[in-house]
Amino acid sequence: ALRRAGGEVAAPLAVRSLEVGGGRVTGVRTAAGAIAAGHVIVAAGSWSGELSPSGLGAPPPVRPVKGQILTLRGPAGRPLAERLIRTPRCYVVCRDDGRVVIGATVEERGFDTRVTGEGVYRLLEAAWEVLPDVGELEWVEARAGLRPGTPDNSPVVGRGAVEGLIWATGHHRNGILLAPLTARVVAALLAGEDADAPPAFAPERFEARRLAGRTAG
Repeated sequence: ALRRAGGEVAAPLAVRSLEVGGGRVTGVRTAAGAIAAGHVIVAAGSWSGELSPSGLGAPPPVRPVKGQILTLRGPAGRPLAERLIRTPRCYVVCRDDGRVVIGATVEERGFDTRVTGEGVYRLLEAAWEVLPDVGELEWVEARAGLRPGTPDNSPVVGRGAVEGLIWATGHHRNGILLAPLTARVVAALLAGEDADAPPAFAPERFEARRLAGRTAG
């Protein structure tokens, strides 16, 4: 859809910093040089907190939250369960093709994406407690990824500290669920319209709380 609309995808290409001039964002600085832009949307997931216009304060405190997830396989067309199973310790999704997905850990490990024995054990144990048949399934794989988290576990969606800068990050475990709302808000901001982003998602809320705490102290 992006390419059909005249957009261009430049990947993989690491963004090192945001470029600012005349009181507004003017583009990004990449490993291959500068790319000019009238608007910049920071949607860099767990790495979003590392990007901020120079001299304009700290970016929203987005951090990586590690999650490990398992995939097993049973007979196709005979799912172990017809509905999503969710417990305080895990969730289990049974696909029609026989795959069974078990997730997911929540770990404060920085940018570590290693699969660990403890993570695999705890997920299998938690799934077995509610669906013992998982113990008979074929092992497929284990993966680990990073979610973008914030101190209050709410996303960061809205205008940044300078004109042309838009934040769309920090969705933690709800990226897919909140994608339609995020897209609507970002599209409205790009079009110069008023966006209906919840105040709880405002990028400036962390700085406001920090200043309020300093005043109270």
